[in-house]
Amino acid sequence: MSTGSLNETLQRTAQAVASSIERVFEELQAVKTELLAETEHMPAVPQSTHFSFLQPLFESLLERNSPLIDGGGVAFEPDSLKDARYWLEWWRMQPSGHPKFIGHDLNPGSIRYYDYATRDWFKVPAAAGRPVAVGPYIDMGGIDVNTVTLTVPVQTSHGTHVLGCDLSLSALEGIFLRAIRTLDPSVVLVGRNGRIIASNSPWQVIGTRANMDAALETLPVDQDNYDVLPWNLLVTEQ
Repeated sequence: MSTGSLNETLQRTAQAVASSIERVFEELQAVKTELLAETEHMPAVPQSTHFSFLQPLFESLLERNSPLIDGGGVAFEPDSLKDARYWLEWWRMQPSGHPKFIGHDLNPGSIRYYDYATRDWFKVPAAAGRPVAVGPYIDMGGIDVNTVTLTVPVQTSHGTHVLGCDLSLSALEGIFLRAIRTLDPSVVLVGRNGRIIASNSPWQVIGTRANMDAALETLPVDQDNYDVLPWNLLVTEQ
């Protein structure tokens, strides 16, 4: 492949991936706007039931963005609610095409305790104060598979909560492959942690670390928005 053709291929692929992800971030920002508007009418220390309005918003978001998004919800800052120290509401798309609430064990004394407050998908956006794509990572205690979570922090008067959506890596890889349209050269999509998100090579497996130093060429997926979407396309030898 000529240099010009390769550059065109990489640019086309970067645009396809970025536009798909940016659309989901826009949807999360819309939920954030609704949440902030509702919190203006809440007590200083609200209860979990005050946030019941989020369920139809997330169910609709998931249905509109399936199959790219296969899960999503909200994680509350610990000790920010009156009736629960920890609170996580998450929905996951089902084969029926409808979202279903997914329960997590939030009891610190339980062997299956899901300590979401220590997970990067919660900590990173809350600390940065801005949206970010986290992963890929294996969400042990959550869905136990490789995933990428798109996250948006929401700073309220009672705490910083995190809205998030889990990407279907198989659906994202489909977007990647339809855009790249070639098996030669080998190209991988990697996250900030260097792990592979999508690949056109059977030798480059999703979730494994790419050799960043050995890349023949590198292109940021979203140059203007790199802090939010810190992904790169790498051209590799294999």
